[in-house]
Amino acid sequence: MTLKGHCKGDCRVKHCKALAIDPEVGFCGRWRRKRKIGPVEADVAEARQAVGTSFVEHHLTIEQLKDLYPDSFIHDEFPERSDGLHSEEARKRLKDGGGNVLPPRKEDGLFHVFIRQFHFKFWLLLTGAAFLSIAAYFVHYAHGFNEPLNLYCACILLLVVLFMGLLSLWQEKKARKVVKDFTKLLPSKAIVIRDCEEKEINIEEIVVGDLVIISSGSRIPADIRILQTNCLTIEVSEVTGQTSPVECTAEAAAPHVSVFDSRNVAFKGSYCTEGDGLGIVIRTGKFTVLGGIANLHTHLPSLKSKLQTELRSFANFITVLAICMAVAMFLIGCIVAKFENVLDHFVIGFLVVIVANVPQGLPATVMSQLRIIARRMAQKNIYIKKLDLIDELGAASVICADKSGTLTMNQMVVTDLWYNGKMIGGAGVNFKHPHIRTMKSAVKNIKSGDRLEEPLPDILTVMSVCNRAQFEHVRRSMRRVSTMRALQKSASEAMLSGPVKKRFTIVDTRTGQVSERRPTPPSLEDLPSLEHGLPPLPDRRKHSSEGSNSSKSHRKHHSTPCRHRSKKTKNDVFGIPSDVALVKYVEQNASVEAIRQRYHSVHEIPFNSIRRWQLVVCRCLADIQPVENLPEPEPTEARYVVMMKGAPEVILGMCKRARIQKEIIEIDEKFRQDCQAAWEALGNAGRRVIAFAHAHFNASMKAKFGPKEDRWPDDLIFLGMAAIMDPPRRSSYNGKSCSDTNWIDWGFER
Repeated sequence: MTLKGHCKGDCRVKHCKALAIDPEVGFCGRWRRKRKIGPVEADVAEARQAVGTSFVEHHLTIEQLKDLYPDSFIHDEFPERSDGLHSEEARKRLKDGGGNVLPPRKEDGLFHVFIRQFHFKFWLLLTGAAFLSIAAYFVHYAHGFNEPLNLYCACILLLVVLFMGLLSLWQEKKARKVVKDFTKLLPSKAIVIRDCEEKEINIEEIVVGDLVIISSGSRIPADIRILQTNCLTIEVSEVTGQTSPVECTAEAAAPHVSVFDSRNVAFKGSYCTEGDGLGIVIRTGKFTVLGGIANLHTHLPSLKSKLQTELRSFANFITVLAICMAVAMFLIGCIVAKFENVLDHFVIGFLVVIVANVPQGLPATVMSQLRIIARRMAQKNIYIKKLDLIDELGAASVICADKSGTLTMNQMVVTDLWYNGKMIGGAGVNFKHPHIRTMKSAVKNIKSGDRLEEPLPDILTVMSVCNRAQFEHVRRSMRRVSTMRALQKSASEAMLSGPVKKRFTIVDTRTGQVSERRPTPPSLEDLPSLEHGLPPLPDRRKHSSEGSNSSKSHRKHHSTPCRHRSKKTKNDVFGIPSDVALVKYVEQNASVEAIRQRYHSVHEIPFNSIRRWQLVVCRCLADIQPVENLPEPEPTEARYVVMMKGAPEVILGMCKRARIQKEIIEIDEKFRQDCQAAWEALGNAGRRVIAFAHAHFNASMKAKFGPKEDRWPDDLIFLGMAAIMDPPRRSSYNGKSCSDTNWIDWGFER
């Protein structure tokens, strides 16, 4: 049977239970009862108001959202420790509610596409000339003159029009198929929390109730109610038209605030410009705000290409000129002949002049040239959706391309290190050098005094801790049982709380019978049975001692893998390519997880393209090592460390000292010149250079750090630099010759 819910009261109530009835759709009955807004005649303001009234989640607190989405197992105090949906529940919702995709624009059939080819005025002009030639043949034939030349001319014109129409149809059909296949090969990804795990899944598989991790530089995959933020800023111009980025929050909005004015909802299609966060999906697919906007523009006419516009103008000019000349010649002939043999003058003076003025070979020549160019580009795996778009590409003087993954292989590896004033080269992740042994082998040789050369251990530490790349792992969470018991308690309270005010319509899919029923709370005996489908929990005895520390840990550092996790492969790491490259390099020389377990992150400022650096403040959890010119912390204090990585010129400008082996020196002009020469040489070699710095300090154990509470020292110690290479694709080597030949400026986005 199909369950449909409708709200008997006002939809604007803060805690509308109707939204929980159909989580795959996520809309209450008030939205369903709204009249269907037409795509053309609807007013945009009215559509925005209709969409805005369907949202109530921005008014709800995290505790209310926890009750509204019980299957997501939201942790109201620490949302980053939430367990997320169970895989079976997500699979069921995906099957019932459909994928998180916008409904594709209805494509025209092949016959309609073929007929559309004749809307081109040259084709219409040639078709008209062909029919006029046929008419002239029959007129002469009726007067006893058999002149097949007019008939031959008409047949040739019709064959040319038919052939070019079929050619355009075949090209468009082939381009459609290629575009469809290409979209299947490059599915977009998103990181969600399911089964106590952080998983990377296709955006199409996201369902309502999924917990999505938002990171800087990523697109919002669905309409999301934000639960946790860390300097999260989202650019929403594509959805709301607001040009400036919006700083998001997890706090509930006031009752009078619209969802478009609230700062706790991220809409599908928006772009995260800075920071990171966690949110729960409340709308997917066509039910998102972007889906409503797409529905409004479904039947809007497409823009004409530059070639179409120019040919249309030329065709209009030729048409007017041909008709004017034909009429003039016809009238002159009739006047000279004193209106005798008018029919002959019509054929000779009107039809012939029109046919003579029409450039019959121009459309065929243009289409043939476009087809030849399209075939040559297809040989290089470049497919043109419409032939007339080739002229747009040929007229381009500036090409803006996303370099990573487009002109390059998007497989970044660390190739070089620079520290202690010298360059240490290598070959990717298999980088080896006498001074860079693995941390594991170096630990074995500590007894013999053979340690890593300073400051390499500090560089590896900053690479690991000041890094947002993650391994796929099972999250340490023991909340499944406790959450289930809480649900049992709430269910028992609901049974004793009194009559249920909401009713729901039940439709039997087999008989079509409609009836209204009240929801029956699940029995206490049924609730524990849900645990059998959940993943096994970690042993409480093993982790009981870790509960107090891990409860306050940052998601990035407390989410360590299980003890029996299989050996990591290169596909286990996900994140931005540069962070992944650093993690893979450290993993070849040390244990990233072991390094991260030695630090507890208390504050982080993510990287963005404006400030060009990333900062993390951590409390040292391991044995405190003596630091030069830094006293031992008091009993009420703790040892902290601030780590930074970013553009070398920016990081070097924030540092006053540098570490050379075991000594800390003041940065002078010679050191700056050496650093600049190093990063310029690496940059000229096609490397991306990242610099590292840190500083230790003592602070209170209860110290709070934030954007407005900069309690960390500004006197950082420069450690060194790493060079990352993203190998170019073989097919991109001809780009330079193409730009030199056609005077094209290339703008690359890093």
